[in-house]
Amino acid sequence: MACFIHKTTKFLEQLAAKNILVYQAMSLYYKKLIREEIALADIKSTDRILCIGGGPCPFSGILLHEYTGAHVTIVDNDYCCVCIARQLISKLGYTESIEVLYGDGNDISPKDYTVIHMAVQVNPIQQVFCSLKRKCPYGARILVRVPKKGLKKFYSADDFSLFRNCCKKAVHNWRNIDSTALFIVA
Repeated sequence: MACFIHKTTKFLEQLAAKNILVYQAMSLYYKKLIREEIALADIKSTDRILCIGGGPCPFSGILLHEYTGAHVTIVDNDYCCVCIARQLISKLGYTESIEVLYGDGNDISPKDYTVIHMAVQVNPIQQVFCSLKRKCPYGARILVRVPKKGLKKFYSADDFSLFRNCCKKAVHNWRNIDSTALFIVA
């Protein structure tokens, strides 16, 4: 059951990465969400953003860069997705501002980043979150997307209660994402 949304999202993002009309239509879903997350974490052009889980069409990373001008590094553990995402980033002309890396979120060093953005599909999300939080520099901001209660079974995490103790959160009323939780590393 958990892989249903992951597979559907991946399929749709592959279409979007190859077709500009599909890309533009699908990006509408993310635009308000990203603006709310930028406000929540007070992201500026001077921030360095690490996105964990980008998929073949990393809308969040692209929009974070477009709306803030910040440098973005996107990490995904699916090599096929990384290749498609790199082609898209090149096609959009963002190769100087957005980097796409193949890797596992548990193995990435977040020390050079001021903002970490975690997709809801990251697996295992609790383990990756704890690993990143432990290695982040003081003051780093971590954004974690949390699914609506009724949809949690469609994601890999058994328990999202770890994300209740956040500093602040942005609630998203009309999406599959319930909220984005903000953590500030102290």
